[in-house]
Amino acid sequence: RSRRTANARISRRPGFRPNLGASVGFLMNSERPFISELILWGASGHGKVILDIAQATGLFSDIAFIDDAPALRGSGFCGRKLYTPAIGFAAARADARFLIAIGNNKIRANRFRDALDTGLQPATVVHPSAIMSDSSRIGGGTVVMPRVVINAAADIGENCILNTAAVIEHDCRIGDHVHLSPGVLLAGGVTVGPLSHLGIGAVVLPGIRIGEAVRVGAGAVVTRPVPDGATVVGVPAKPHKNSPA
Repeated sequence: RSRRTANARISRRPGFRPNLGASVGFLMNSERPFISELILWGASGHGKVILDIAQATGLFSDIAFIDDAPALRGSGFCGRKLYTPAIGFAAARADARFLIAIGNNKIRANRFRDALDTGLQPATVVHPSAIMSDSSRIGGGTVVMPRVVINAAADIGENCILNTAAVIEHDCRIGDHVHLSPGVLLAGGVTVGPLSHLGIGAVVLPGIRIGEAVRVGAGAVVTRPVPDGATVVGVPAKPHKNSPA
């Protein structure tokens, strides 16, 4: 595995144009393609973190925010321009990229689809301190935060959040719109279904399958498969009250 590599692959759905610079966080400076503008949808604490990562890549000449909240209209955010979605996308340059800076998986998934409908392509930003295998793949719109480790043959979906110091071991499969919170540890061969959220410090043992739209509590240790829609907590992780068994 290599801290900085040009070989890790960025996966895209059929019909996507090449996501230039998607792997910028782990490219050497001389190899970085340049994109003029990044639009971050979500003026929030999570947006502040993504702004820091995007700035650390050195890829974008301009970064602006858009947000749906009426109270924010007409103001800036973190020293950047802030627009409504309609105005921000209308004003975007043709080569602009977007990222959805929203933690809630369902809302982030909906906004991701809305942004794709504008004709723009998603960026994929990787903090320079992240460690990624050359054989790993990352989908468009995913953000890889500081000190994340992604090992051999791991496959990460679109529009995911790989939060600070998460570890994704070899041969893991992460679906679209997943959020791995800070310090999550996935052993080898784990599968995480779309829209699932693993809380801070959760641990998943080798080969376990976690279904779609699952919630795993902070600090839980998952030792057996988790069905779609379930919420599990504790050590070992067990279904929460009223959750599917």
